[in-house]
Amino acid sequence: MLSDTLILRVQEHLAHKDPVAAAAAMNDLQAVDAAAILQEVSHYDALNLLMAMSVRRRAIVFGYLPPQMQAELAQSMSRRELATLFEHMEHDERADLYNNLTPDERLALLPGLAHAEREDVRLLASYAEGTVGAVMTSAYVTLKADQTVQQALDTIRHEAPDKETIYLAYVIDEERHVLGTVSLRELILASPTQRIDTIMTRDLVFCSVDSKQFEAARLIAHYDLLAVPVLDGTGQIVGIVTHDDALDVAQEEDTEDQLRLGAVGKLTGSLRHASVTALYKMRVGWLVVLVFGNLFSGAGIAHFEDLITSMVSLVFFCLCWWTVAATQVLKAPP
Repeated sequence: MLSDTLILRVQEHLAHKDPVAAAAAMNDLQAVDAAAILQEVSHYDALNLLMAMSVRRRAIVFGYLPPQMQAELAQSMSRRELATLFEHMEHDERADLYNNLTPDERLALLPGLAHAEREDVRLLASYAEGTVGAVMTSAYVTLKADQTVQQALDTIRHEAPDKETIYLAYVIDEERHVLGTVSLRELILASPTQRIDTIMTRDLVFCSVDSKQFEAARLIAHYDLLAVPVLDGTGQIVGIVTHDDALDVAQEEDTEDQLRLGAVGKLTGSLRHASVTALYKMRVGWLVVLVFGNLFSGAGIAHFEDLITSMVSLVFFCLCWWTVAATQVLKAPP
C-alpha cells in the first residue's frame, strides 16, 4: 500500500534534485507500487528515478509501467542504457517493449544485445498480437528423461536466476518434443537416484503458438496449472505461458468487454491514462450512430403513437428484447 507520507517524501527528494534519495525511499516498496509512483511524477523525474535504481530492480519496476510510458522512457535512454535494461527484463516483457519501439530504435538497439538475447527478442516479437505466442516467455526449465533427480535439481539450481518460473520443468527429447512435466515439489520428495522418467507426469496439457491468447488463460484456469507449454506446428516446445501472464490476459479481455459495452474501442494502455482526444475518437462513431438511432426511434414512436398506447405490454417486451440483443452484439468479439 502506498502512503501519502511516502509519496510526499519522494516528491520532496525530487524537488531537491536528489533522485538517489528518492529511489532509496522506495526500496521497501513492491515493484508494482514503485511503478505507480513513477506514473505520478514527470517524465524527467521518472527517468531519473529509474536510473537511480539498481539494474535488476529497474528492469522489474519498468515491467509494470504502461506500454506507452515504457516506449517514451526508452526513447530517452542511451543505446547502452536500453540494452542493459533489455538484458535484465523478463523475456516476454522485453519483446513487448521491442514491438513498441520505432524501426530506427530497434535497429539501434539490436547490435548492443548479445546474440542469444537478440534472437530471443526477434522470435518472441514476431508473433501476431492477440496470439499465445505474443504473451509467452522463453524463460523455462527443460530436463532430460534419463537424468537423475539430483542432476535435475543441479540443472534447476544453475538455470534458476534466468528463468521466470522453476516450479515446473518440462522433460524433452532431442528434438524438443515434450515428453512430460515434473514439479519442483516432486523432485524434492523423490530419491536423488531416481530417473526423471519414473516420476514425471506424461499427461500433457498444451496450447498452440498461433491460438488466441485467451485459450492459454482458459487452460490454466480450467486445469489449475502454474504454466502451460506452447508448441509450434511441429510439436516442439517454443515457450510457456505462466499463471500471472494468464491473469493479465483475462483482465485485458474483461477490460475490452467493458469498454465495448461502453461503446469504446480497444485502448493502448489504461483507461486512466487515456487522453480525452483518444476517447473521443474511439467513441464518436458510436455516438453518431446512437444519435441517428434515437432520431429514427423518436420518429417511429410518434408515427405509431396510437398503436403503442393500445399495446403497452407488447412494447415493453420488444424494448427488453432489443436491449438484450444490443448488449450481446456489443459483447461479441470484433
